[in-house]
Amino acid sequence: MLKADRDQIMSNLNDDDRKQFQQFINDYREKRKAPSGGRMPAREMLDAVGGDLAGMLRQAMEAVVLRDEMGPNVGDVPPDFDLKLVGSKERVRLSSFKDEKPVALIFGSYT
Repeated sequence: MLKADRDQIMSNLNDDDRKQFQQFINDYREKRKAPSGGRMPAREMLDAVGGDLAGMLRQAMEAVVLRDEMGPNVGDVPPDFDLKLVGSKERVRLSSFKDEKPVALIFGSYT
């Protein structure tokens, strides 16, 4: 789901649905922070809320679930790639660090 689609769904919520959605998000954040519970998937929370959610509210919560399910998960092996070292013609491959040391990737713009 595209961000524009999620924004459209959110703009169509009435005040009561918006409050219920915010409560869902707050509960979700608290459960994810809980030391005993670890990471609770949004899909699991949405299923726990039940099927009695009406149209637009259900769509808004589904948008959160879809966002939560995107991207890599803990334990997934990243795709291998190589990058040029700054100030050099030498290239470094991500897989060259396997089983050696932790790697932190930081992406940003310097423009």
